[in-house]
Amino acid sequence: HSSTHLQEAVVSTQSTGAYRRALELSPGYVRARYNLAIACLNLNGYRESIEHFLVCLQQQPESQAVWEGLRMALTLSRNYNELIHVDRRNLSALFTNYDIS
Repeated sequence: HSSTHLQEAVVSTQSTGAYRRALELSPGYVRARYNLAIACLNLNGYRESIEHFLVCLQQQPESQAVWEGLRMALTLSRNYNELIHVDRRNLSALFTNYDIS
């Protein structure tokens, strides 16, 4: 199974570069940002993942998939106190806590 983990890490690392390039060309490309958030999550880059999920939610606040990804990133990073804001869909509190404007 460790080879599977290694393969996932390599794919995630390669993917992050492609998603970052896509965002350089089109910063509002929500799908690329969401995919980058997932790739960061797979690489244990929880803070960056959380920030990307929050930017996605600025553009698509009703996206259940993004909220679920954010919940997972917060849980894995052990930011349990932030989960109440996810439950309440309190973006302003999350934006303040993660310095997203």
